[in-house]
Amino acid sequence: LIRLSSVLREKRPEYEQKHDKVIFLHDNVRPHVAKVVKKYLETLKWDVLPHPPYSPDIAPSDYWLFQRMQHDLASHRFTFPKLDRFQRVIFPKWKLI
Repeated sequence: LIRLSSVLREKRPEYEQKHDKVIFLHDNVRPHVAKVVKKYLETLKWDVLPHPPYSPDIAPSDYWLFQRMQHDLASHRFTFPKLDRFQRVIFPKWKLI
């Protein structure tokens, strides 16, 4: 983790321009949940995604993405013209993630 932060800035300078923080996904194995690791991640100001419960048909990153999408889209009702407009706006932005 110590080198990852600096290597990320070095190899992907465009990432820092597009995003204000790193979103870090790691499991809940003992070394990853140790106080030292947690404190270090806090100093980096990275968002840490909790590892989802076991699910054979969904990757941990998908679990977080779909959960976030469900939350953001919960209050929207789409008609076909509205859905077409939404697709034209969101899909180009999605490719930037």
